[in-house]
Parts: sequence; structure tokens; C-alpha cells
Amino acid sequence: MKPTLLSVKELAQEIGVSTQSIRRAYWDGLIPGYRFQKMLRFDVERIRQILLERGLVTMRTRRARPPARAGGAHEKAPVR
Repeated sequence: MKPTLLSVKELAQEIGVSTQSIRRAYWDGLIPGYRFQKMLRFDVERIRQILLERGLVTMRTRRARPPARAGGAHEKAPVR
């Protein structure tokens, strides 16, 4: 299977951090990447694996939000 290579911006959006955080992690040697001329590319599956191994939970999940409760946020607490 071919790796899915993402740009700095795409990877930042995928895992929910800033582009500067991605660049800093690359230059500090925390995440592997590929450099083509001046472009950086990252294997998204490898990055996810590294984050999970290190116990970091910065990845965005693609799950739907839980359904809203009836009455919305303006529901008053019961009176006792």
C-alpha cells in the first residue's frame, strides 16, 4: 500500500494542530517527514501511529457530535 503523503497544512488540519507545531515537531525530530526541494510531506498513517505510541491525543476524530438534548442549552435545572 502506498503511503498517503500530506503537506504541512493538510497534516495540521488532519490532526488538529497548527502548521507551526508540525514544522517544529519535524525540525526537532519528533515526527518523520520527506523533504522535496523546499516542500515537506508526511505519511499520515505513520504520524498517527507515532502519536498513539506516545499517548498524544491531538488527532481529530471523524465521529459525529453527540445528539443535542431536547430543550437546548437554555434548559433550567430542576427546582428542589
